[in-house]
Amino acid sequence: MFSKAFRSFSMSKQIAYLAIFIALSVAANSVLGVELSASNKIAFTYTVSFLAGYLLGPVPAFLVGFIGDAIGFLISPVDVYWLYGLTLGLFGFLTGWIMNGIKREDAGWLFGKAILAFAVGFIVITCFLNTLVQYSYAYIFLWGGTAQKTFWVYLAGRLSIQSIVYVVNVALCLAALPFCAKFKRKY
Repeated sequence: MFSKAFRSFSMSKQIAYLAIFIALSVAANSVLGVELSASNKIAFTYTVSFLAGYLLGPVPAFLVGFIGDAIGFLISPVDVYWLYGLTLGLFGFLTGWIMNGIKREDAGWLFGKAILAFAVGFIVITCFLNTLVQYSYAYIFLWGGTAQKTFWVYLAGRLSIQSIVYVVNVALCLAALPFCAKFKRKY
């Protein structure tokens, strides 16, 4: 549940790396980002969670996503978005599990694992869980308990913007991957 590199660190170094990644997650959640609309922004929380998953492993990445999002919500609270801490933690966990569970480390496999991690995250987290949370929130609080759109129509509209957010995060992670691989090989 921890990467080989993370296990090789002393306890104080493990805490320091967790603190750095949580701080990056808070910044990505509450300070950085480009607002696209009232409920959509290009945020870099997926990038931080992905890198934490790859470098630290599933459990630390879950903590980074969950705690970082919770603190970010306290700094900049927005409606239902506190639930995203759970899904962001899950994304970090899935990424860490895929990136560290498949033992091949050559360049082709490394990028293949990253694409697989993002594909699973996109389907499970973005398409299903986060959309379900937003749809439920709209159904209860905005539409007064009357469905104004089906879930599938809502999903299609949401994915038009979320796909852009995801592509930006994937590109950042793929660009950072060779540097992170060097870091991991060092340990």
